[in-house]
Amino acid sequence: MACSRSWDTVTARARTRHRVFGAFSFTRDFVGVGPTSLSLYIDGHSAGNGSYVFSGDMNGDGASNQDLIYIPRNQSEMNFVSNRVIVGPDTVTYTPAQQAAAWDAFINQDPYMSKHRGEYMKRNAVFLPMVYRADLSISQDVSRKLGGNANSLQIRLDILNFTNLLDKNWGVSQSFVTLRPLTASGVDATGAPTYKMANSGLPLISHSFQKNVSTLGVWRMQLGVRYLFNW
Repeated sequence: MACSRSWDTVTARARTRHRVFGAFSFTRDFVGVGPTSLSLYIDGHSAGNGSYVFSGDMNGDGASNQDLIYIPRNQSEMNFVSNRVIVGPDTVTYTPAQQAAAWDAFINQDPYMSKHRGEYMKRNAVFLPMVYRADLSISQDVSRKLGGNANSLQIRLDILNFTNLLDKNWGVSQSFVTLRPLTASGVDATGAPTYKMANSGLPLISHSFQKNVSTLGVWRMQLGVRYLFNW
């Protein structure tokens, strides 16, 4: 079975996911030269959401890459054709049965699709996993009187994404491997639409999400010095 629904015919509206955040601070003069401050900001949120659509024009309306996919109940509702994948000098051809098994496994591991078999994909219904991060700030003030006036020197250390410093797997957001897991390839002898499964390199896709690789996903540290004059 091969079905699709055009993007603009779906009435489901985008939703926002839960978000949690909090800020904690503590200040005390431990050594008698000025206050020591410790601040912690914690934030947890989903990095975004999206919709699984066909690559190409599945329903023949002249608009490509916006036809929401149908999530089959089982492999009997799938209609794959052979898929030849070429990456550099390497070539591999996936049979319809291989793609059906891979697509079935992909659906099972996807948090949204595994719960909505036999339905059309709803617009913006797939949310990226929650990411939790904490930023840590430590500052030390040193106060002295110069010429009868109070002056202070502040040394501040900020650790952004402190969670990633504690564990390399923490505080790292994820993105979609692809939002177009299937490619429309035509119709079979009965007029039913056919499709191919997307690949990531030579292998067929197997996971919905992948970790983002950027400087924003790792911990960073910055040291600042500030002198406050009071004449």
